[in-house]
Amino acid sequence: MTRILHVIDSLHGSGGAENRLVDEVVALGKGDDRFDQAVVRLYESDALDGRLRAADIPVFPLGLRAGRAGRSWPWAALKLRRLVRRWRPDVVHTSLFSANLVGQLAATSSRVPVVSTFNRSGELYGPLDRGWRAKVLYRVAAWSDRRGDVHYRAVSEHARRTNCAATGLDPAHCTVVPRAVQIDPAAITVDRQAFGLPEAGPLFVDVARRVPEKGLDTLVTAFAKVQAELPDANLAIAGAPGSADGLIQAALAETDLADRVHLLGYRPDARSLVASADVFAFSSVSEGSPGAVAEALALGVPVAAFPIPAVVELTDGGRHAWLARGSTTSADALADAMLAAYTAPDRTARVEAAQAWAQRFRLEAVAAQLGDVLESRARSHARARAHVPGEEAT
Repeated sequence: MTRILHVIDSLHGSGGAENRLVDEVVALGKGDDRFDQAVVRLYESDALDGRLRAADIPVFPLGLRAGRAGRSWPWAALKLRRLVRRWRPDVVHTSLFSANLVGQLAATSSRVPVVSTFNRSGELYGPLDRGWRAKVLYRVAAWSDRRGDVHYRAVSEHARRTNCAATGLDPAHCTVVPRAVQIDPAAITVDRQAFGLPEAGPLFVDVARRVPEKGLDTLVTAFAKVQAELPDANLAIAGAPGSADGLIQAALAETDLADRVHLLGYRPDARSLVASADVFAFSSVSEGSPGAVAEALALGVPVAAFPIPAVVELTDGGRHAWLARGSTTSADALADAMLAAYTAPDRTARVEAAQAWAQRFRLEAVAAQLGDVLESRARSHARARAHVPGEEAT
């Protein structure tokens, strides 16, 4: 049996990476006696703890505050190292920035192999971002890589390629395992009234935190052109408030569409909102692998989006989406894609093909891939230690 200690920044209920990790951990534990698992939560958000404990997977909170992450990560690494030495995992699996950093420091110093996750595009940590977070991550990754103790899981080929280029990591030390989608379309309720939305008229939807890289102010501007063509159309955006709220409010004021654009905040029932849409309008300008797009494909909702690499990859070269032509930032180009997705004469056939394509992201298949990577990493490390004099007795 392989003992896996999963480490993540928090278990916030609205986080895509957090929800996907919980899905994967629970799936790994179902009907498979290969794994003994536990989850470490660095910071205070604990909304998803109950799902893990209901599946008999223990959660170890380190009791740290996210607001102090920039100063407390060395202390977090020490606390995690104590837990690693007490729980004695065969492999440590980390997700998100702080967990990657802290997990690598704690596990590598305890001579335990690590599988860390590249959830986002490495371009975010490229030449335009040289803050302390990027610098520290690069240095720890380089140190761990030299020791041969860390392998990476990238959520897309784009995330793999850009992060390896940004960190100088050998691509052989990184495996692509996509994010999983766990959806039964037949079990999703379609009910616009539950969101305070009109029953009639075209509905465009996005699900995203209100932060700059999600491009939601551009989406509002694009929707103004769509609404000029479809006067009874509405746009609904589900996602927690964030640092782009000012930009979004400015776009609403400029377009005078406040009565047609609905900012719903975080919604745990966002999948029902997507299923109620005529078009899923995704305006992100940078992603590692957008789970919201994969879910829209699985739900049978046409996707209109910017042609950023992660979306192009996720939609099989763009074949299963309507992508904005020639631009990853133009509101006009995004509006054209949204209108095309709504009016396309072959949209039914393309939606059915997209649903079939999305089967590759089924939770069971993705969890099996992840389990194989973690198990392989633990075994290869054990074999390597067995050939080091004195190690087999430790």
